[in-house]
Amino acid sequence: MSIPKTLLVVKNRAMGDSVMTLATIHYLRDRLPGTKIIYGVPKWIAPLYANVQTHADEIIPLDFSSLSNTLKMRQVLKAKKIDTVLELFQSGRTSKFFKIWSFLGGPRYRFHNHHTHKGDVHDQGVIKSNIQRDLDAAWTYFGGGQFPPSFLGYAPQMKVEGINKESNLVILGVVATRPTKMWPLENYVALTKLLEEAGKKVIIPLGPGDNEIEDYLKGKIATSASIIKAPLKELPLALAPAAQYIGNDTGLKHICVALGIPTFTLFGPEPPTEWHPYDPLLHPYYFRTPLECRTKTAHYCGLHSCESMICLNEFSPVQLMERLKL
Repeated sequence: MSIPKTLLVVKNRAMGDSVMTLATIHYLRDRLPGTKIIYGVPKWIAPLYANVQTHADEIIPLDFSSLSNTLKMRQVLKAKKIDTVLELFQSGRTSKFFKIWSFLGGPRYRFHNHHTHKGDVHDQGVIKSNIQRDLDAAWTYFGGGQFPPSFLGYAPQMKVEGINKESNLVILGVVATRPTKMWPLENYVALTKLLEEAGKKVIIPLGPGDNEIEDYLKGKIATSASIIKAPLKELPLALAPAAQYIGNDTGLKHICVALGIPTFTLFGPEPPTEWHPYDPLLHPYYFRTPLECRTKTAHYCGLHSCESMICLNEFSPVQLMERLKL
């Protein structure tokens, strides 16, 4: 194994994916204590890490959206004297850039594309936890020992200084990337009331594009609940005091895990195998199985909308409270 002096880890994916890779950054820090580790994430996600500490020495924004931005990106990366690149969950645009740069005398380029069964990475193409796939790649190129580390030994970590915990504060994650991943909003309204009756204070984080959800919730949520729309760089500061996250499988959940907040996740069309790479004893979840509709074409349901939503609609707020023993 050639030990890099400056390693760039790349994850050109969604926000939740970028947070999960912090677990592998932790592993690489343990394995390569003398290496400078730079973590490259999409430009729009980078502000999330402005006010937190991670195991990376530096987190930088990546922007390959145009030829001019790509050329600027090359100058920025070249100035950092990177000698090795590890791209996780390889994407087409970044793959072309790093292959060409490496061919022209740039850094060594290592990658993991889990969509193919061909490659150097341990268990290439095997369906498994997202974090485990990343760890398999890091272990293949930089690891030691007979077997890769387990995802149960590495969780993402984001540390925020000077935050006081509030034992009664609960985060509700009501949004998701598509409607079929969302527990019905009316259930969250009912849950908010039950949580308030149990002495809890509820916050509901929403993004700038969630105006319809905000309009629906206003006037319906319990008196102690509040909707927050914090800029991405301030979001970890707003979430860190909470004692519990309850909600859909979305990037917000992964941020809470990284902040050390216990979670309870509602899974609908997608099984937790890949997208809940955490100890279920620490981060339990609801997942109704078996359902034939999930396995007709793949190991998950890819529908954007669904009339029945039997995977989520038949789990009530009262049942959730009982599951949490609140």
